[in-house]
Amino acid sequence: MSHGGDGPSDPLVGGEWRLANARFEHLPVHMALLPTGKVLALGGSSNNRAYLRAPHPAEVWDPARDECRTLTQRLPGDIFCAGHAALPNGHLLVAGGTTMYPPKFLEDRIPLFGGLEHAYTFDPWSETWTRVPNMTRGRWYPTLITLADGSVLALAGLTRHFPWVVLRKAEQFRPEIGWTRARKAHRWLPLYPRLHLLPDGRVLYSGSYNTHIVFPFSLGRFPTAVLTPGVGWTRIGPPKKREREEGASVLLPLKAGDAAKVLLIGGGTTGGGVGTNTVELLDFSRTPLEWRFVAPMRHVRYYAYAVLLPDGKVLVCGGRTGSHQREEHPMAAEPTHDAGAIYDAEVFDPEAGTWTTLAAMSVPRLYHSNALLLPDGRVVMGGSNPKGYYETRIEVFSPPYLFQGARPRITASPPTIAYAGTFDIEVSGPSIDRVVLMRPGVTTHCVDTEQRHVTLNHRQTGSSFVVEVPANRNLLPPGHYMLFVLSDGIPSEAVFVRLA
Repeated sequence: MSHGGDGPSDPLVGGEWRLANARFEHLPVHMALLPTGKVLALGGSSNNRAYLRAPHPAEVWDPARDECRTLTQRLPGDIFCAGHAALPNGHLLVAGGTTMYPPKFLEDRIPLFGGLEHAYTFDPWSETWTRVPNMTRGRWYPTLITLADGSVLALAGLTRHFPWVVLRKAEQFRPEIGWTRARKAHRWLPLYPRLHLLPDGRVLYSGSYNTHIVFPFSLGRFPTAVLTPGVGWTRIGPPKKREREEGASVLLPLKAGDAAKVLLIGGGTTGGGVGTNTVELLDFSRTPLEWRFVAPMRHVRYYAYAVLLPDGKVLVCGGRTGSHQREEHPMAAEPTHDAGAIYDAEVFDPEAGTWTTLAAMSVPRLYHSNALLLPDGRVVMGGSNPKGYYETRIEVFSPPYLFQGARPRITASPPTIAYAGTFDIEVSGPSIDRVVLMRPGVTTHCVDTEQRHVTLNHRQTGSSFVVEVPANRNLLPPGHYMLFVLSDGIPSEAVFVRLA
């Protein structure tokens, strides 16, 4: 099996990757698409203990201008390996991080980092940070997820102090009161558990994770499970392929009334020795509820990065065959090739259940990479930390739909929309057949709890379109969304709307 680099060269078939002119100054361990259309990148100490007490400031990349700017504001805590989620007002909540690197003699065997209890919000419009109340516990490698009421649930993570075990306790952030105990939500989970808010209000832990610590973990103790808020957890059972460290998990596109379907992609053995190309589907409309294999990817991918596209397909890019290595300090020279890296992108069609190989990127994207959908329909990849190197180049993918004909254009839309209501839009260009809302991604370590794709019902009245907004807040949690219209699979550029 090829490691990649031989995908189709015709953009009409395979799309096209291009390196941006701008590049980050520091390793972007975390990336978030902001409601301004810009990308926030941050890494804190960026996997280098020398910067633990003086973490790097965040950076903002503007895709429209291809310009990158380092912010002047520095934070008192190191938010390297924090969790994050979008708040209803468009601000980004970042909680957790690093207080301690492991002793040198332990780091290769038991990487016991200390978890940070700090929490901050980032204002996309002023591009400034505000410190908010601390969590009740320090957390390193936690996962945060926004719920239907606009609160944020925090799960998992290593604690600040000895014995640094993974936290069983869950807590919840509400902007008006800060952090409180999350009632009946406690559960042992691995580091960076992949979580999804389901349309029925439950929270799914899908079965992929980022543990990196073999002892005292047993994968049998972390089966797929769903949390009913205020009630507790229900066990579903493990995936068919249990070992999915550094894999991706995606909530597939939805519309009102749909049962959730979740795709579990790639990953590999704990420690990264062996990757997998297998893919599984959990369909909540089926009985019994259990994972089942679907078509595999062409490539094995440890570090699998998955991005929902406006046309409803799932782009998977980056990763390697396994046998990863991680060190703290950057190498002097830029790596031009990694023998185990996967350069080809692939795309999954949920309706057909098939994979298609797309164009190959030029930069290997491994540990500490990120991938995000942009409002113009492209996908950006940043970061990578192979064998200690800090990858700061930015590469952007234009999917095949950007080469397949004229794009529709949204010429008028409201800034704010409401649940169980309607709104009007005006569109020029080709006739449209689909209207979708997509929540901007927030990603680190192959985790993205934010991205979701929901098709809205619409009808045409003269030159305008009336679009219906579902009443279900679990389907569309409050906050900012990208509004796309599509014509035969070709998307417009998005406009941002706030669902309030």
